Amino acid sequence: MKKLKFYLSLLFALLVLSGQAQTPKRIISLAPSLTKSLYMLGAEDLLVGCTSFCTLQDPDDAEVVASAVKVNLEKAMMLKPDLVLTSSLTSPETTRTFEKLGVETMYFPYPKSYEEMCQYLLRLGEKIGRKELAEKLVKESRARLAKVMATVPKTDHKPRVFMQIGANPLFTVVPNTFMQDFIDFSACENIAGDLEIGSITREGVLVRNPDVIFVILMGSLSADEKDKWESYKSLNAVKNKKIFVLDSEKTCSPTPLDFVDALEQMIGLIYN
Repeated sequence: MKKLKFYLSLLFALLVLSGQAQTPKRIISLAPSLTKSLYMLGAEDLLVGCTSFCTLQDPDDAEVVASAVKVNLEKAMMLKPDLVLTSSLTSPETTRTFEKLGVETMYFPYPKSYEEMCQYLLRLGEKIGRKELAEKLVKESRARLAKVMATVPKTDHKPRVFMQIGANPLFTVVPNTFMQDFIDFSACENIAGDLEIGSITREGVLVRNPDVIFVILMGSLSADEKDKWESYKSLNAVKNKKIFVLDSEKTCSPTPLDFVDALEQMIGLIYN
């Protein structure tokens, strides 16, 4: 019996050590939302590389090893990563190269919903040994989401919304994307709800005549596009003075916490 207890204790210890060995110590993140998630999970000390679009709390936290789509593999491998977080913008060839070089990769496709976003944070938290914190953050985010959604006025009229996320060509939000959740959770109607892809013409927007327009672009493009829309005096959004610019990083590459922040802002702008 004593020998059995000894071997069971030894086996348990080996399993614990094995789990610890698998916890990554040097992570490269190839998506701004994943980089933000690492910060949220208190794992910035594990971050060694990121993209030029990632926002770092300290420039010394990580080396820039990629643009939005292209990775400098030589520079990345010099950082000796043991885990690379990839996204829909990461080419399959890049992923295969990392794996051939013995580096584990973890794929996070563009989330299709707020709930999927939460699952990504839970998955990442478990992988890097921050499972309990990830669960806590998701629970808090869901609770706050419910409170924010409860502030939406009860009305028979659903405001018709256009969300612009591209300028040349014009691009918008369509169903089966997490950004559609912004519209649904605000009790609004997407003027592009019948489209399968986000490409739309300016004339198409004018014909659909939205009550509210959100412009979500990078840099000065947002202000330029806002000015263009305001020149169409017959638009309901112009008459209603409901054309707004939103933060592209918080809205287009959000974590579950960012998502609720952006949603709260949108609801306030739509109904106030």
